[in-house]
Amino acid sequence: ALGASRALASCSASAGADPVPPVEEGGVSLVRTLGAHSYGMHFARTLHVELRVPQLVRETVEIDYRREGHEDKMDLGQWADKVLKAHGARDTVLDVTWKGEAGHGSGPTRKFFEKVAALLEGDDEEGAAVWRDAGDARRAGLFPAGLPEDNEARTRVLGRLRLVGLFMGKALQQGQMPGLCLAKPLLKLILGQPLGFHDVKDLDDELHGGVVKVVHWRQKKDDVLADVALSEDVRRAQLEDIDRDVCMMWNEDGEQVTCENLDQYTKALVKSCMSKFEIPDQVAAIREGVSLVFPWKMLSLFQPAELQQKLWSDLQWDTSKLERIVRPGPMWPQDKAHIDWLRQEMMAMDMQQRRAFVKFVTASVCMPLEENPIIVHPQVALRPGTEDWDNKLPTCRTCANYLYLPPYSNASILQQRLRLAMWEEHIAFD
Repeated sequence: ALGASRALASCSASAGADPVPPVEEGGVSLVRTLGAHSYGMHFARTLHVELRVPQLVRETVEIDYRREGHEDKMDLGQWADKVLKAHGARDTVLDVTWKGEAGHGSGPTRKFFEKVAALLEGDDEEGAAVWRDAGDARRAGLFPAGLPEDNEARTRVLGRLRLVGLFMGKALQQGQMPGLCLAKPLLKLILGQPLGFHDVKDLDDELHGGVVKVVHWRQKKDDVLADVALSEDVRRAQLEDIDRDVCMMWNEDGEQVTCENLDQYTKALVKSCMSKFEIPDQVAAIREGVSLVFPWKMLSLFQPAELQQKLWSDLQWDTSKLERIVRPGPMWPQDKAHIDWLRQEMMAMDMQQRRAFVKFVTASVCMPLEENPIIVHPQVALRPGTEDWDNKLPTCRTCANYLYLPPYSNASILQQRLRLAMWEEHIAFD
């Protein structure tokens, strides 16, 4: 569930589980099929331990959500809540299909996880703040806001965070990378690790920078007092300079900050800063959600940064990385320069364009794994000799990370047609 090597114990423990018959819960139809589970034998040979690993049971859910022309249906948020709660406690793989849309398998399922992640990044349905509104969530990551005083709103927010934990657990169990960017300090708290002042920088750079200035003045004062080489006049002058730097600050008692009370003020400031990130109830709610899928303490197998990258991936790449994640298929002509043109175009993309490209090819907003790279195949002419390739668009098959690229005459045409396909992906989806 959490990677082959880390899941051996969990798989072994659940080997004797009896399959559960098809169910109908809350209007969510669940259909079961059997699929092969293949990653036990290699480790059994390596560890010289015979493991009995069951077949994975797959559940397929068809989602018919509210959209234009179907206003009487449940919205996607209600679907996500019902599907995850009905499915989370079972050791099965969730497959999603969409009513009225072609396609099945990993592509539509990735689309489900990505859409639900986008919903969970917002406030609750009635506007109660779930996340801190500080900085760019895509840079700093999501961190829960303080709980509202109203009991009803408080219950709704904790319910949303419980759903976040359930979604997080299911995504990790299935190896999905849904694009849910949780802040590293939040993941540390979920794992039971204490936060330090340095973690504030990951959440609120402006707040961290302001407190660091005060800490710097206190350290400067300590250095001045400890420097035995200074004369009393020089020491007094330097302390007066520090007083002028901090004279615009006032402590909790309404007293002006000076070198005399700078130590107490700094300690109180750091303590107040850290108290903003004490969220025991929110962390407990997320853990409860994760525990509906597997015991939350299993997350301790990961470091916070590793756990964050399993849910979210920045699209930072260089030429070496692109060689590993964008590869020609077996039918690609070796003498064609189109792969090089494609990689050059990907290097020139900004972050928004990179995310659009990856979503176009893989149906995910996250970096494809090197074990499952983007494979580029040549488009095949329906009638050889009659195709106007420069007017053709690239197409893709998201369930397999396949990109079908026409043999364009130059790199400029490839750039134009690829960008059109990226932003108008509905006309180039296979």
